[in-house]
Amino acid sequence: MNKLRNIFAATLIALGASHTQAISSDRYITDELHVPMRSGQGNEFRILHRGLPSGTKLTLLEDSPDTGWAKVRTPGGEEGWVRRQYLESEPVAKIKLAQAEARLNHVESMQGDLGGEVRRLEEANGKLTAELQTALERADTLARELKELKSLSSDAVALNQRHQKLLNQHELLKQQQTMDKAEIQRLASSETRKWYMYGALSVFLGAFLAMIAPHFRPRKRRSEWAN
Repeated sequence: MNKLRNIFAATLIALGASHTQAISSDRYITDELHVPMRSGQGNEFRILHRGLPSGTKLTLLEDSPDTGWAKVRTPGGEEGWVRRQYLESEPVAKIKLAQAEARLNHVESMQGDLGGEVRRLEEANGKLTAELQTALERADTLARELKELKSLSSDAVALNQRHQKLLNQHELLKQQQTMDKAEIQRLASSETRKWYMYGALSVFLGAFLAMIAPHFRPRKRRSEWAN
């Protein structure tokens, strides 16, 4: 009896071989009870795995829609046949939920990181704004100081010009003073020589008068009584 069943199953396999598609893609066990994996396309074949749990990821090796079976490979490397009705192209709800929760946690984590980054950027922006305000105030102060320096510079130029003018006038006065001193010394020397000459002339005249004065004295008359 078993032999006849095997022959019948082999015949069915041979008939469906022409419709078997050899592909390589992922499939998932549907949200059902544990699904057995057999060695062939039929319930009469030996069970290789007692029950693949719902959500198990399998690699599709062959798909036989005519027989309703599909050859798959487990994550552990076992190969066998399971009913096509238990296979889905998309993960089951439990896996989708887990994936959604993982994505949600990732998004929340990113939001937390982004929130911290936003706060950090806001703090940096506040600091930069304060620094900019300080720089603007400093620039305004420097502009005023520059204006004052320009004013002082123009005053300094005028003052320097006046100083040079006074120096020139002072130099002219010094030269004039030197010339006046020389003239005074010359006049003083000339006056001194003149008085020397007057003194010498007075002495000479005195001596001359002293010499000639006796000659101008009147002679005494002899008395007649003396004779």
